[in-house]
Amino acid sequence: MTCLTLDPAAVEDAVELGDSRVKSRPFENFGEGSVIFSREGQQSASWQAVKAGYTENNDGRKAFRILIADDHEAVRRGLKSALAGAGWVVCGEAVDGRDAIQKAKDLKPDLIILDVTMPNLGGLDAAREILKDGDRAKILIFTMHESRQIREETAALGVHALAVKSAPLSTLLATIDSLLIHTH
Repeated sequence: MTCLTLDPAAVEDAVELGDSRVKSRPFENFGEGSVIFSREGQQSASWQAVKAGYTENNDGRKAFRILIADDHEAVRRGLKSALAGAGWVVCGEAVDGRDAIQKAKDLKPDLIILDVTMPNLGGLDAAREILKDGDRAKILIFTMHESRQIREETAALGVHALAVKSAPLSTLLATIDSLLIHTH
């Protein structure tokens, strides 16, 4: 499986910790802060192919591309690790809603995971803009707020799913799987 990271420091950390999923050096550097790594003996994807959505898993299926938007780096890193382990490609990260809107336009992900509470523009407002633009991406709101108001607002917006951060990781992964596998 090819693994994309937009954070070369995270890869260096993984290499130092002995993570066998990455090589200590990138195959290529594709600019825009991106480095694509792969397991030994496997091909790396080009930045242009990743951007265009043509990345494939080893079995020839499309590797679904996910944009993570959360203002907490630890949350983004944890999600990125879990998603890569499940075989999905994290095509980008955003630190606030405005960044998420721009990256959704530029990267054309299959799924956008949005935190509700972020600086500059929150996840619900970002979702509203992304959906208004007719983006084909599925949107999953990922929040620590378990309130009726959040559920009602996400439903009213037409968001595709809501996941609570306190739920088990397996619940989040099953939700993502359902959104991606059963709707594409």
